[in-house]
This record gives sequence, C-alpha cells and structure tokens, in this order.
Amino acid sequence: MRKVFLTTLIVILVTGIVHGGYDVNDVFVKGDSTLMGMKIESTYFDKGAFLIETTGARFEYTNGQLKLYQGLDSKNRRLLSTITFDNEPDFVKVESNEDHILFWSKDLNIGIYGDSTCIISPKTNQQMNCLGNFKPDYEGRYKGELLLIDDKGGMEIYPQRYEAGYKIKKIKLGKQNWTAEYELNAGERVMIAAFPGRPFDWEKSFTSNVAVTGGSYGLGVGNPYGQMASDWAIKRWATNFHIITVFYNGFYKLTDINGEQDPAGPYIVANEPEFRRFLRTAHAAGMKVSVYCSLYSHARRNRSNANFYSQISVLKNKFNIDGIYIDGLRFDNGSSKHDDKIGNWEMVRRFRQLFGSDGVIVYHGTSLGGPIATVPNIDTYCDATLNGESVAFQSANDSYIQYQVRKYGISNTVALWKPGPHPDSITHKDITEALIRMNGRKRWHLSAARPKPPQGRYIWSVRLGTEYRYYLDLLEHNKRVYLNKSNR
Repeated sequence: MRKVFLTTLIVILVTGIVHGGYDVNDVFVKGDSTLMGMKIESTYFDKGAFLIETTGARFEYTNGQLKLYQGLDSKNRRLLSTITFDNEPDFVKVESNEDHILFWSKDLNIGIYGDSTCIISPKTNQQMNCLGNFKPDYEGRYKGELLLIDDKGGMEIYPQRYEAGYKIKKIKLGKQNWTAEYELNAGERVMIAAFPGRPFDWEKSFTSNVAVTGGSYGLGVGNPYGQMASDWAIKRWATNFHIITVFYNGFYKLTDINGEQDPAGPYIVANEPEFRRFLRTAHAAGMKVSVYCSLYSHARRNRSNANFYSQISVLKNKFNIDGIYIDGLRFDNGSSKHDDKIGNWEMVRRFRQLFGSDGVIVYHGTSLGGPIATVPNIDTYCDATLNGESVAFQSANDSYIQYQVRKYGISNTVALWKPGPHPDSITHKDITEALIRMNGRKRWHLSAARPKPPQGRYIWSVRLGTEYRYYLDLLEHNKRVYLNKSNR
C-alpha cells in the first residue's frame, strides 16, 4: 500500500495537476498572490460559463468569449477587451483556491490568478482575437506583445515568444476598439493581465528607502576579504534607510577567471561571520537586508533557470536574509529563446512565497528601455522596482518614464529610478521632484572607499548628499499631506 501511495505521489509531482483525468499543468504556475493582498474574491461556474472576480479585475466567459474588466472598485469596473476563441470551448473547472482557478477543455486550457493574470494554452492550432474597449494613452508594442496603459490602469497581452510560435493576423491600435488577432499553434501559451492588481500601499511606501552597499576586497592591512560595514555605520544608516541591499562586489566569493565576482553566481558568501554580524546589527536597528542575484546573467550563462531558485533558498535558510535584489530577469537579448515572461512571473511569485509578505524583493530592470520592457503583473510582487538605466530621456514627461518607470496606478509597487542620459538642463532636483510626483522613492549608495594597499582600512560612508537630503524633505512633506487627507 505504501509503495502504491509513493508511486501515485511521484506521478503527481512529475506530471503536475491532474484531476479526474483533466491535465491542466500547462496553465498552472507556482506561487501565491494572496501574500501581496491579491486573490480570487468570488467565483461562479455553470455549464462551461464562468464569472471570476479578482482584487483588480473581472473575467466573464460564455459562448467562446472571455470579457476582461479592470478596476479596484468591484462595483465600477470597466470593460478592457473581449477575447474570442475558436470552437467555443466548453470548460470544466479543475482546481479552485484563493490564488488561482484552473479550467480544462478539449481545445484550450485557462488559468486565472488572483493578481488578475490569465494564462491561455491552446491544444490545437486556432485563432485568438482581442477586441478593445478603451483607448490607451500608452501603446507599447514589440511584435505581437502589447502593453496598453491609461490613467486608470490597463492590460498586457504577451504571447510566449520562445514556445510553439504564433503569427500575427492583424493588430490595429490608436483607437478605442483596437484589435489584436493571432494565429496560435498548439502549446503556444499567452499571458494576459489587467492592472493594477492591488491598491497602492501608502504606509509601506513611506518605509521603503533603499540603500545599496557591498563588502571589501581584502586590500590593505587588517582588511579581511569580505569585511563589511561597521556596526556604528549600520546604525547610522538605519536612521534614514529601511532596506539595505548587499551587492555582489566584495561580498560573494571570487569565482570568475579574472579574479572577480560573477553576477551570474554561484552566490556563496565570502565571509560568513562578517555577514552574520552585519545581519544581526541591521535587524536590531530595524532594517531589512536583501542580497544580490541576477536571473538574467545566470540564464545567459546556463541557458536555463536551473539551480537559480535553489541557490537563493540556501541563502534564505542559512542566513535568514529578508529578501533579494534581482538584477534582471529573462528578457530578450537578441535570442528569442532567452525571453520567458511566464517563467519570470513564476520566478517572482515563487520568491514572494519564499520570503513571505514581510520579505523584500527589489527588482532592477537593467537597461531595458523597449516598448514592452515593463510587465506590471511581475512588478506587483516586488517591494520596489528600479528602471531607467541607460534609457535616454528629454524630460520627466517622456512616455517611458510616465508609463514604465512610474508604478503608481500601474503595478502599484514603489518606483525607483536610475536616470539615463539626459540634457544638462535637467538637474538632480528636477529628477527628485519628478520621482516624488510619481510616488516613487530614491535609492542611495553607501559604498566603501577602497584603500591603497598595503596600508589603510575600508571606510563606509554615512554622509548623505545634498540631493538625498532634499529628497527626504520632499518625502516628509508628501507623508504629511497623505496623513492629513487620511485623517479627514
């Protein structure tokens, strides 16, 4: 009997979710949206038709048409798009919980998630037609991938670029009744999401000041490799910062042939006693600690996600870190096989599950400045997202800044901004004021000055620049305005 049970368990783990003979593993994605305050709020299902309410959207299906509504107010949601499938699939509900509902049909499977994401997986070659019902202010497009945003939110349509392949039959934007029509091959999954999937967390945003630091390189007398900031410096940092990110420089063991740390990993802490001291002091001072990792670099070197999640799990279990700083996910770098938006979404969902609702995920979008670089249903699992590196802009009103750097009303996470090339007439003060208008937050670097060997010691800065002090003044004013409105 025990042998039969174990065999059955292994089959379930290998094949995925199978209930009553209905395999919906192709639309099942690991993670838990409820940890970020997003969930399946209510459901109705009858004879193949369904109505599902999530925290930020409504999905209505009947007679081959899926209607997608968006809005955090469940009584005043607006229709974004009507999505039509071939053969009018007759769905069977296979699994239902607060995070997701999975449906099976002979032609098509669908998974709907509490973060207002829908995963569609056809089993036969067929058409999928999307008819719009709102005119976006921002229309990001790369091939058949669409990012459509206005002042109320919006939606994304992302066919998986690296899977079975798809053809664009017709895409016409620039109007309320925009159209996007696709010919999908069997196995070609599509991710569609409405956003924002959750309200903006004002209280948390006022405790989201991020600082970045690192370790030493072991140069000079009395500087062991992997030495970190002193307890005195850490306690000083805690007066202004809530999240401290430890970069890979001087922190992880040297692994690359040039004698430097590799952002792709492996992520092995160079000086464990020093890091444990750093963690104890930071936690005692009220700061959360996140450590560096890069799925982008890891996947480029390894051509897969293999071992990436497990390395971070080891760091979490070994040191009780609060979270991670992800320096890039798997996005296109010229090879369609590198792009994996559903895989990115799953990875961030899994990390949120690993670190819990009180954990920290800071995501840096590297230098992606393309029209669909932002994926709001991924961003929303993060505490803060850093965009803009190397992306040139002429003013703070450029569309990339307003609709991809800004997160308020889109993913409702906290926006960080690393400004790219811009005219000299745009000052640090201008950038700081624009960031506060976007309800974003400013990060700061707390780097150590390298000593000149063989003498000298590392000294970590505790001084704040004029621009950061100006930011703190604006943030305090912003907080007072919010509290005054809340108390009325």
